[in-house]
Amino acid sequence: MTIWDWIALLTGIAGVLLTIIESIWCWPVAIISVVISGVTFYHQRLFGDFSLQIFYLISGCYGWFYWNKKKSHPFKISKMPIKWVFPLILSIVLQSILYYNLLSYFKSDQILFDAILTSCSFTCTFMMTKKWLENWIFWILIDAAYVLLYLIKELPSYALLYGFFSLMAYYGFYAWKKQLTTLSKK
Repeated sequence: MTIWDWIALLTGIAGVLLTIIESIWCWPVAIISVVISGVTFYHQRLFGDFSLQIFYLISGCYGWFYWNKKKSHPFKISKMPIKWVFPLILSIVLQSILYYNLLSYFKSDQILFDAILTSCSFTCTFMMTKKWLENWIFWILIDAAYVLLYLIKELPSYALLYGFFSLMAYYGFYAWKKQLTTLSKK
């Protein structure tokens, strides 16, 4: 493990923890992890993960700007409307097919695994922007699957990072559910 892997690990964990407690500092801290991870994934030929890091970089810049602009507005959590289940499943399937073909063209490694996890991550990020409680359940599963992918690719620091992400997603679910329950009692 290099010093860069450690920095990505620590800033990645800090970024998620800061997100859970709704600190605007989650964005710049996470951006550090995203940039380092992007370089690593590119060199490992995990082009789906590399493209996710570009997406997360753009999302991080947007989130930082948006949260700063809207810092006086309340953070509203809700349950995912049932009408979104089919469109989200369809989105994952269609994205997986598209990414599989793109990753095959670019001769990526672990193509099917990378395509499915990339499509799930994009979709789950959409769910998170909607502030749907269920996004955390999906992050638990996605992050756990990434642990396996990174163990296969012999990237132990990233396997550890995504193991932490999975545990923190569980905590995120618990914290948001508690907040949603409190709001619904008012």
